[in-house]
This record gives sequence, structure tokens and C-alpha cells, in this order.
Amino acid sequence: MKAASFVPTVGAIAADRADEVPGLEAAISFWTEGRAAGEWLRETEDSWGTAGFVLRRGDEVQGFVLYAPRKSLPHAGRYPVGPLDDAAVLLAFVGGDPRTRRRLLVRMFRDLRVRGVDTVDAVASDRETAHHAHTPFLLESGWRPVRHAPYRLGYYTLVRTELGSAVEVGELARSLVGKVRLPSLKGKVPAPGAFASPARQHATPRRAPLSARSG
Repeated sequence: MKAASFVPTVGAIAADRADEVPGLEAAISFWTEGRAAGEWLRETEDSWGTAGFVLRRGDEVQGFVLYAPRKSLPHAGRYPVGPLDDAAVLLAFVGGDPRTRRRLLVRMFRDLRVRGVDTVDAVASDRETAHHAHTPFLLESGWRPVRHAPYRLGYYTLVRTELGSAVEVGELARSLVGKVRLPSLKGKVPAPGAFASPARQHATPRRAPLSARSG
């Protein structure tokens, strides 16, 4: 019997396996305002193409990314951060630990670049609200803020990245998935770790007085 592999693998989310991905049903219902996950995934794949990827380690799901054309995710229109670009693809959600989320974003960018997508938007939560991508994480990953506004009990930011020609990714992505090729992000990209806690500064040792050094 072949032993199960524990090497992380990324694959497209299949409509007939949607119930195997924890949190996927709730995220799709939230952004589509009530659609069933399997039905929506089949419809989106038939009319547009892949709408997400899942990262697994063996049989265990580590995280997933969900994205689609703006018109397929009507809940995005409720946030006062618009107007949204109807021609852009909308990142609805990316979940997992930071390594998993960055790996999933890399896979999404590669997929969309091949399909000729120019712009990706996200209505991100500044306070890590459920079913949303998180604003600090996306800004650290190179997205740029467009508009920011309060909504109900939270704060949200429309963030955007524009896909250019294929370039080698920076040190942050290379540390996660090796040396890969990824669409470039136009505009200023924050340095990796720009939102991380400052490193502790080490004091420069003082030189001992001459009297202490003589002997």
C-alpha cells in the first residue's frame, strides 16, 4: 500500500468536492448572497473558468483561495468603497496560515495571467472579518490600497493589483515556493515584512576606558 504524501499540493477546487473544503460553502454563500457552493462553482467554471484553488497536505485541507468576475460576487457591491471595476476579477477570500495564503495567491496570479486578466481587486477587511481577505496581509503581499471606508461594524479597504509581464517573484514568495515566475505588480510594492513588528535593536558595545584596558 502506497503511503500518503505529505508534500503540499495545490489544485483547482472541484464543484463535486466543494463539501470537502472547510469554510468554502460559507464563503461562497456570503459573497453570492445565498448560492450553493457546488451549483455556483459549476456555473462559474462553465461560463468563465476556474474560480479557486485549494492547498492540501495529504488529505488535510490547509487553505483555499476564491475569486471570480465582479458580477458573480454581488455582495461586493454593498461596501462603500466603490465604484468597483466591473472588468476586474475580484479576490473574495484567501485562507490558511501566511505561507499557505501566499502560495495560493501565487497560484491565482499565474492562472489569471495566462487567461489575460489585467486587474485583480479585493474588498479586504481591516479587522480580519470572516469570509474576507485581510487588508494588512494583502498590503504586505504587494497590493495597493484604492479606497477605505467603514461599513456596519467594520472597516474595509478596496485593494488592487495590476498584472504585468512575467517576472521573477521577490524574496518573500521564493522562500515559500522556490524560484517561480509570476505576473509583476505595477506600482510601488511594500518591502516584505513592512507591517511586521520591528526587530529588536542591539546596542553597540561600549569600548572600555583606557584605564580598564591597561594592565
